[in-house]
Amino acid sequence: MPKKQYKCRVLNILLKSILTILIVFICLITIMSLFVPVYYFDEPEPFHGTYLHNPYENMDSTQWKQCNFHAHSRRYGGVTDGRNNTNEFIDSIYSRFGFDHIGISDYMYISDYESKKPGYIPGYEHGYGVFKIHQLCLGAKKVRIIDYPFYQTLSMKQHNLNMLAKQNSLVIPAHPSFVEGGYLVEDMKYLSNYKLLEVLNGFRLSPKHWDMALSNGHRVYLIANDDSHDVSRPVDVACRFTMINALENEAGQLLSALTAGNAVGVDFHLDRQETLDMKFERIKKDLPYLTKADLNGDTLVVAATKIITKATFIGQNGVELKTEENVKEASYIIQPTDQYVRTTLKFKDGTTLYLNPVTRHETADISNKRLDHIAYGWTVLLWFAYCGLIVVLIRFIVIRRYRKTK
Repeated sequence: MPKKQYKCRVLNILLKSILTILIVFICLITIMSLFVPVYYFDEPEPFHGTYLHNPYENMDSTQWKQCNFHAHSRRYGGVTDGRNNTNEFIDSIYSRFGFDHIGISDYMYISDYESKKPGYIPGYEHGYGVFKIHQLCLGAKKVRIIDYPFYQTLSMKQHNLNMLAKQNSLVIPAHPSFVEGGYLVEDMKYLSNYKLLEVLNGFRLSPKHWDMALSNGHRVYLIANDDSHDVSRPVDVACRFTMINALENEAGQLLSALTAGNAVGVDFHLDRQETLDMKFERIKKDLPYLTKADLNGDTLVVAATKIITKATFIGQNGVELKTEENVKEASYIIQPTDQYVRTTLKFKDGTTLYLNPVTRHETADISNKRLDHIAYGWTVLLWFAYCGLIVVLIRFIVIRRYRKTK
């Protein structure tokens, strides 16, 4: 075969292969999209009213449970980057750090390794998309295998939350700021049907996403997790975690306290030079605990077991309302114009506690609102469009094969 003819043949095969992959790709996206309705969203309203709700109203400062719900073991031959994390190793390291709850959240798999413990909560991390639009699922009944890996509209994100909410006690948007193009800050204005947001993650902090949700009247509380992939590294374990105020280390109590907002996110100061042994000793010595988060009329008073280097009170749109430095306790008088107030407490070593917000409501009878509604007309039209596209692609493939056989 002449060299020029050979090159043309190779180029032709390459182009056909690319075209086939493109068609399969379009078909895959189209078929998955068939199962997603089109949603329209009500315009959100900020918190309002005369009643101030304090999630720490029933806090017992002697009953803190140290918890991490997001860690990965080695699965699928290491493709999901669990590295050397065996279940036994994860358990031993976190136990040595004094954690009461040790959550293993493998991708698309519910681990039962901790199931003999009273605080066991079945969970997993849902999602395998390129933009890391993942959800941490706690109290999981089964794994939802459907996801939209290439691109997600706001409707797709809402639909995933809705479907996952039916199968789990809590569905939590994970590391929302991890990848640009994933969960967008503006998404949090409209997304609903979730109660917790992973504001603190071992890879990213997402306070802007949280403030967007809160500023638009979504009563969403925080959760903090290491998202550990290699617990042999001090920088990967006991960095960001949740302190839950519960009497017993029991699954129902932990979930109930999380949902009620009776928990604190910890951003434990990172020292990249220390060993695991050094960090074991430091966390025993330096970890601060919240001792007070009282609401006296319209005055919020907070305190901890250590001197607070900087207390920051944050309100609508993430605006700093007040700061206090080097105090045993800090306070802020909530103004009639403050829709919510959340607090961060920073300590001498750099460790920071993130508190859940005090929110404003009409009455003490509070319910989380939904903004999403299915637009049935648009959904049907889109369904016909998708079906038409699939028919066109199939017809194109059939005609090409027919011409080849002639």
